[in-house]
Amino acid sequence: MKRSLTMLILLIALSAAANNRASVAQHPQRVIEPGQFHGEEVTAQSGEKWLGLHITDDDHSILLPYRLTIEAVNDLTVDEDGQATGKKVSVDLPLEPLFLIKGLKNVSAGPVTTVFDEGGSASILDQASTITLKLAESSYILKVAGSEDTAKCPYESLPRNARLVLVNGEFKQVLYSLQDCGSDPSWSLVWAGDLDRDGKLDLYVNVTQHYNSSERKLFLSSQASEGQLVKEAAEFAISGC
Repeated sequence: MKRSLTMLILLIALSAAANNRASVAQHPQRVIEPGQFHGEEVTAQSGEKWLGLHITDDDHSILLPYRLTIEAVNDLTVDEDGQATGKKVSVDLPLEPLFLIKGLKNVSAGPVTTVFDEGGSASILDQASTITLKLAESSYILKVAGSEDTAKCPYESLPRNARLVLVNGEFKQVLYSLQDCGSDPSWSLVWAGDLDRDGKLDLYVNVTQHYNSSERKLFLSSQASEGQLVKEAAEFAISGC
């Protein structure tokens, strides 16, 4: 019985990873990061021009035009010796971007206001953390809220049915929701600032339902509908195996 349960959990995890990869392939890629990934997770092509967000030492930021290089590499997770199904994403400039974007409205090259990047301080989002983000004259709060269910999850980081909530004055918006307890998930804030230069907060967050996957989501204020603070503009979904 115990072995059967273990096999069931493994099959669910593998199915979730496959679904993530299929989702990436079905939609045009709008955000990506430098690094090495499973081949199915990268649909960008060598030679394409993308805008990359570079964070300088003094916390100023700039969107720069980069040309991508996509190389076939050995995927240590699934490849045997001599195979190269993985993809390595690199750029043509020495200024490393935090992330790269393509085809997004109201976003262009030039200076960008940054109010938070994960290189400067702790970025973990859990039931005990609240992050205050100040942009111009506005103050925002990014926090994790749980359900009223008092039953605790076996993992300590997030409560049952956790919700990632952005608050600005009287406005509240749920950006992402956990299904029940997930499977040892972890969330973090990667970057916050004004990417589309409309004077309102934009966010790049790392959220997940499962410890073996990562959903990097970019939220832009300029794409928000009435009554919203932001709208998801792009996602980069990856998995460990």
